[in-house]
Amino acid sequence: MPGILRIEGDPTTWRVGTVIGPGELSNDAPVVLGVDEPLKGTLLLSPRAAGSTVLLPPPLGDSGHIPNGVILPPQEDYIYVPSVTGPDHNSHPQRHYRLAPSADVAALQAQIIAAMSAGTFVTVPLAGDGTIVLNGATLPFVVLCAAPSG
Repeated sequence: MPGILRIEGDPTTWRVGTVIGPGELSNDAPVVLGVDEPLKGTLLLSPRAAGSTVLLPPPLGDSGHIPNGVILPPQEDYIYVPSVTGPDHNSHPQRHYRLAPSADVAALQAQIIAAMSAGTFVTVPLAGDGTIVLNGATLPFVVLCAAPSG
């Protein structure tokens, strides 16, 4: 059953594929969640760094639509980092960034989980020679949006 997730410091209401229990958020281990709205991808949550996390069941009569859903180009990989504006495509600067074409999303996911677990830094190459440096000790979450294969 899908559920709703909200994380302190980011206004986004995330639709997760399965409801998780509070026990999964009560330890130091990062949690990996599939999200469908407003971005489709994998949310990597660090309970240690998230000040508060709200878990809710979906609203009654939920049509599956969450306003401000962002449609990313399907042939590219993206990373979303927490923002006070959320992933709204009308906000500037946007907080979803295109990964470098050479990025391996599965390897990047493992690196971010390791950085969250150990409290270390990970450098993420972006398209156009940009870079994001993530501090795993304080990073509450990121969302990786991989281009569909095939």
